Amino acid sequence: MSNPWDDLEPKDAAARAETGPEAAGPSTRGPGAFTVFLRGATKRCPRCGSGRLFTSWFKIRDRCPRCGLRLEREEGGFLGAMTINYMVTAVVWLVVLVVWLVVDLPDDLPDLHVPALTITSIAIAALVPLLFWPFSKTIWASVDYLIYRTSPDYGSREAADRASGNGGRP
Repeated sequence: MSNPWDDLEPKDAAARAETGPEAAGPSTRGPGAFTVFLRGATKRCPRCGSGRLFTSWFKIRDRCPRCGLRLEREEGGFLGAMTINYMVTAVVWLVVLVVWLVVDLPDDLPDLHVPALTITSIAIAALVPLLFWPFSKTIWASVDYLIYRTSPDYGSREAADRASGNGGRP
């Protein structure tokens, strides 16, 4: 009896039937998690490592120009990127706050420079999300790639085009 997923990757189906899914080597799984996250942190494609994924600072391409990986799966699919962006902004602000307090408190314990700290906090809250936005999108694309590549229809571009998936291999 044939597997219902065999027609999604016809060229690999016979090889998998002969060797079994556990015999698949690293070349069929793609890069490891560390490599995928490193690529995402440097605004590169999580699957192939190609650059030029953005048409502008805030606009990511639909697919990787080199390997065809779907980068923007569906509308609202980047809620995770927004969460990563928010967490990085909060961590940067907390680090600045702690350093500010450590540096400022020993000198003037009763007189904390609240206006300067407020202006600095507003600047961090406004600038860090803008500067980190493309990195958060590619990091989230990396997370999405690591999760989605385990799906049986991952390798089929047609299946990815019919559904909101990350297939898209050329």
